Amino acid sequence: MRLAAKPRAVLSSFLLHPNAVVSRDRLIASVWDDPPRSALANLQTYVAVLRKAAIEVETQGQGYLLTLDPDRLDLLAFDEAVRQARLESARGDLAEAHRLFARALSLWRGRPAEDVPLAGPVTARIAELEERRESARLDWIDVRLRLGLHDELVAELTPLVETAPLSERLWHRLMVALHRAGRRAEALEAYRRARSVLVAELGVEPGQELRNLHAAILNDAPVEPAAPAAVLDASAPNAAERREPAWRGICLLPADIADFVGRESETRKVIAALRATAGRTDRGSAAPAIAVVSGPPGVGKSTLAVHVAHQLREEFADGQLFVRLGGASPSPRDPADLLAELLRALGVDAAVMPASMEEQAAMYRARIADRAVLVLLDDAGGEAQVRPLVPGTPRSAVIVTSRGPLPTMPGAVALTLDVPPPADARNLLAGVAGTDRVESDPESAEAILRACGRLPLALRIAGARLVTRPAWPLAEFARRLTDTPARLNELHSGQLDVRTTFAMSYATLSPQARQAFRMFGPITADSVAAWTVAALVGASAHDVDHSLEELAAAGLISGSDIDAAAQPRYRMHDLLRSFASELFAAEESEGCREAALRRVAAEARVRVTDAARELPLAFAPPPSGVPARTPPSAEGGAWLSAERSLLIAVVVTAARAGLVTVSADLAHALAPFLILRGFHDDAVYLLGEAIEAAARAGDASAETRLRLVRADAEVDRRRAHTVAVEFRRLLDRCEGAGDRHSAAYALLGVAATMEDDLRSALAVATRAADRFITLGDTHGLLTAWTEVAAVQLYLGRYDDAVTTSRRALALADGESVVHSARIWRGMGIACYEMGRVEEAVGHYRMSFDLSRELRWNNGERIALRRLAEAEGALGRFDRAARMLADCREMCARAGDALGEAITAYALGEICRWRGDERAALDHFTACYALLSRLNEPVWSARTREQIARSRAALGELGA
Repeated sequence: MRLAAKPRAVLSSFLLHPNAVVSRDRLIASVWDDPPRSALANLQTYVAVLRKAAIEVETQGQGYLLTLDPDRLDLLAFDEAVRQARLESARGDLAEAHRLFARALSLWRGRPAEDVPLAGPVTARIAELEERRESARLDWIDVRLRLGLHDELVAELTPLVETAPLSERLWHRLMVALHRAGRRAEALEAYRRARSVLVAELGVEPGQELRNLHAAILNDAPVEPAAPAAVLDASAPNAAERREPAWRGICLLPADIADFVGRESETRKVIAALRATAGRTDRGSAAPAIAVVSGPPGVGKSTLAVHVAHQLREEFADGQLFVRLGGASPSPRDPADLLAELLRALGVDAAVMPASMEEQAAMYRARIADRAVLVLLDDAGGEAQVRPLVPGTPRSAVIVTSRGPLPTMPGAVALTLDVPPPADARNLLAGVAGTDRVESDPESAEAILRACGRLPLALRIAGARLVTRPAWPLAEFARRLTDTPARLNELHSGQLDVRTTFAMSYATLSPQARQAFRMFGPITADSVAAWTVAALVGASAHDVDHSLEELAAAGLISGSDIDAAAQPRYRMHDLLRSFASELFAAEESEGCREAALRRVAAEARVRVTDAARELPLAFAPPPSGVPARTPPSAEGGAWLSAERSLLIAVVVTAARAGLVTVSADLAHALAPFLILRGFHDDAVYLLGEAIEAAARAGDASAETRLRLVRADAEVDRRRAHTVAVEFRRLLDRCEGAGDRHSAAYALLGVAATMEDDLRSALAVATRAADRFITLGDTHGLLTAWTEVAAVQLYLGRYDDAVTTSRRALALADGESVVHSARIWRGMGIACYEMGRVEEAVGHYRMSFDLSRELRWNNGERIALRRLAEAEGALGRFDRAARMLADCREMCARAGDALGEAITAYALGEICRWRGDERAALDHFTACYALLSRLNEPVWSARTREQIARSRAALGELGA
């Protein structure tokens, strides 16, 4: 098919750089002198056109690759023929060299891409190719001079010097051809003409080589053709020295860091990977050892690599090479330029530098073949940039630093560098700022370490700033780093700047990856799953997958963790997240920012609602569209546990952004999980943020609903007395607003806080239950009946408690099993108190099994303690003691001091029943010590009574 002008220009750019990754920026610069704003989108369209035309262009990172064989592209065929011709010339087979050069030059028809509209930057590449053609032509001329084809060459060279009269190389060959053809006078005339042009045009005399040739012709001395530019005659005297100038012990490494601290294990790992190489050819592999050190910007990859390289200098005595690849910049360095830099360092004269990257790589490998050379490639942009720089023999070794992993580097030992541990980070800060300075205010020093996220670059900058201001209190600097939203402004000193370092990596990303990076900014969470980024972007998880992979490859996020729900989790360093937050505010419009937060909060609510279907509803009127409750499911609970921190952060961020409805709805959906799993502080915190947002916006309905749920969280952790006033205010508020449904929950909350007037509490709870029956709210009714039964138990009305519980059980089918677990436990208590202990054991086991299935730890602990008490009452003391010991340990792990105290009380009773009053006294004393820190007058009074009883019994026994 015939391609339009722009797709042909893109294709020509690929053909001018065959088998090499061409960056998007280079392609755009090649196609447009003044790129339009839509240049990137247009470029992607043109690449799609090429693919439709069966031109197999591959996407490679931030660029594209067109893979071609020599039989499909004249340029590659030319390069291969020239390479073979030069080899044959060096071997002395001039006839074969002549044939190969002739074939190579015949492939040139006009200028490269002469009929394609290409932009200015391509001119340099075209000039380079034309120079390669002229170099090959000169080598071919030299071969024919050595073959004696002088007359043929005179006819060819005469018009060439007219076309390029300033080329001394062409004049030199014409003079040789004329002289050896017996045309000495014409050779001298050629020199005169050459000198006349050079003086007239450039004001210079001919070069030494041309003058020496002129003198030889004047003296009628024999004239030899010049050696080919790229090949030296191996038969010449001292050929080995000419072919490979002596070098040894070259060191291009930057200086090691004088205050290098920590990283012992990482240093050992890299050294171990490379040490086996030094001076060895019997490692079982012909490949050099490669160590790849990757990690986020500023983490100290280059510092570690340079330190390791200096440690290994003696073991790689033939040299240590170093080049910066610029992979983190928008324009990574071309491998050909890097090879040329290394070759110059190895003593290769620019005059004999091969033109193509493949020939440069071959010369580079030949130069260091069988030598013990350590090559440090700093800041690699990808495998394609690194591969040409890897030595070809096993005695050498390579250290590569890269912001992202290089997974396709064969045989490489990979080391992902994280921030140093706290002690090493502190030592680094002290090494720069001074130990005395850091130790003078350890608390502020720790605050600085936390604010810097222990990132080595940030710590060096922080230390440098403290050095420049010796009178500056650490507390003031810590305050700036902690309190200032734009804390990156404080992390700048001289040439070191955290924000600039991050910006370099950000600039290399595709537009899609940049947007994904910005979306890590608004939500402050340790890690996120793909769905979170997708919701913020407004795309599917599949659509953002490539962007996340690009961010990981750039070292801006890590994706090595899998959470309990089998989701990959992506983490970003705190300072990088601060940078992302700045970009989110600066580059996203207000409308886009709000839409992103609405999307993620709405998506989170949908997911939470689905995952929490096994849990009871919140202590408030249920929203519309709530799905039916299901039996316990491990998958939903695992997802909620994995996403807990992220979901809390979404609620808080949305609330502070004034998005009342979505933040309130998500808080309402998430609260039951947090309360049931014992994360009461988290529940109170996020509900408080959502309540403040609702109050600021004047949304009284949302505020009331959230305050009911928050007060219930306090009741659940046995702090009913702290919210008694709150529930009464809410009741007045709801009744005043005519909100009968919310008023029913507030009324039930009032009943739960009437601990000092149980008869009134029973009446209020019964009234609330009647209201829920009228409203048709099954969840509210079950909650109310559970409260009614609990008060009946406290009043000793055990038959009434059993009746209420049976009535509730008949209604509990299809609701959360939390209701059933509570009801069975209440029935067990009633049966136990009525002396029906075996029946109580069955009820307790049912409650325990349901609580464990639901992973309701608090319910599980309470049921286990009650079950142990019943087992003890049946004389099964050993079993009861084991169960109570397990229960006490569970309470201690959960931080449940009251549960731990009551369990100690139960252990005291078991010891008394088995006749060990001394052990009973120890347990009752331990119980009282725990209760002394709590406001529990009822249990404290009971325990004092039991302690007195034990002491009296021990006194009677003469103990």
